Amino acid sequence: MSTKKISISEILLWLCVLVLIMISLTPFALGFKIKSDYAALINNLSDVSQLDFELVQYEQGLFSSEAILAVTIPNMPEQIQFKEQIIHGPVYFGLLSQGKSPLAAAVVKGQLDVSPSQQPMIEKIFSDNNPLVYQTIIDFSGEVNAQFYIPAVDTQFEDEFGPVNIQSGGLIMNEHFSSITGQIKGDIQIPAFKVKSELLTMSAESIAMSFSGAMGGNDIMMGDSVVSMSLLDMDSGDDQFALRDLVVRSVSSENAGLINSNSRIEARELLASNQKFGPLVLNISVNGINAESLNQLQEIQADVDEKLQQGLPPEQVNAMMTGQIMGIVPDLIKQAEVKINPLSVNSELGKLEADLDFTLDGIDSDTPADPAFLLGAISLDFNVSIDETLLKQFITWELENNQQTDVYLGSELSKKTESEVPVDQKVSENIQGMLDENWIVMNEGVYLTKISMHQGELIINDKAVDPMQQIMSTMGGGATP
Repeated sequence: MSTKKISISEILLWLCVLVLIMISLTPFALGFKIKSDYAALINNLSDVSQLDFELVQYEQGLFSSEAILAVTIPNMPEQIQFKEQIIHGPVYFGLLSQGKSPLAAAVVKGQLDVSPSQQPMIEKIFSDNNPLVYQTIIDFSGEVNAQFYIPAVDTQFEDEFGPVNIQSGGLIMNEHFSSITGQIKGDIQIPAFKVKSELLTMSAESIAMSFSGAMGGNDIMMGDSVVSMSLLDMDSGDDQFALRDLVVRSVSSENAGLINSNSRIEARELLASNQKFGPLVLNISVNGINAESLNQLQEIQADVDEKLQQGLPPEQVNAMMTGQIMGIVPDLIKQAEVKINPLSVNSELGKLEADLDFTLDGIDSDTPADPAFLLGAISLDFNVSIDETLLKQFITWELENNQQTDVYLGSELSKKTESEVPVDQKVSENIQGMLDENWIVMNEGVYLTKISMHQGELIINDKAVDPMQQIMSTMGGGATP
């Protein structure tokens, strides 16, 4: 009796069959785990982004599942929904064509689910293209890599005022999220964007943003970001606004329950009301903000929004919440430190320079939150210098804004009387009023302000002033029309 020999080729064949069976069954087995893990991932994203994500529907399949994801954005009347196909791992060969490893726990392909009310406008702008598509790769260690894409647009349609032309280079956003560490980082690129209508022409070029961060100990996002834009130009016919080479950098961190942040804004040139400014620099640091109190303020704001949605009058809601807010603010800022150095504005009309140093001295986290005590603990140094022509321009703009408000609020007689007073006269009267009240002093064509407050003593331009009396007398201040 002979024994059949098994050849190497047969062994390899059976191994291949076994591997194919495992590959076929693994996506089905992974589907159950992916369903629970994906729901947990959505909850993590809600916490990190501070937006409300919700899995409205999830239909599990053999090799892939279908889902509908809804996002609720504050102050928006309806949810934004996305249709998703969740491809089960462990292998998705479609990633090879993208130059990526085919090994993944899951790959999510999604697109915006356009609501019927939005469909007409979406078709006008994007034609047959979906306005937002994305792909998310979830690996076996819980790392998530996503790419979002808004297609380029070159279209024209009619609105109630006439033709509207939109040109856009689209948008690409890359994002990485670790469900293990909670770290999130990403970048956004918008090559160019232009809208032209009968009312307004707006264009922007080379918009970029990068960001990274994680939740701090009090569930507040901490991290850093950089936003840059080479050009923003808006022209309404009567007014033009242009901004060139804008860069905004911000960094925030949390230490021992206190939030520290720094922001720096730079622009090479700004054009507003036919006046050219630049370069402009603002560097501001705000340190020592109490994170727990900040969360309490956010809870109050959420309560305010809820009551307004219920139909309560705004005056009633504000009256209800004012006491709570005033009880929180002292704790919020009693360890605060604010620095502005510098604020610098150059222009054709002159220059503005300012710096600020503000702290609360002699208190710690156990100090009673007494507003009167905090007033005496203020340590403040504030210095401003501004050329006369530039100050006159700033006051002119404020008067114009006040006059525009009066068009809606004032009586016909007051409007007529007010319009008869020349703007130059109003500007001179406002400057003279600030000189008389010692808010500014003149020195060789430059107006100066120097304010200091230490140990309860307030000094304005070398003159001692009672702090409480000064606060009460200046409430509701501004340019006098």
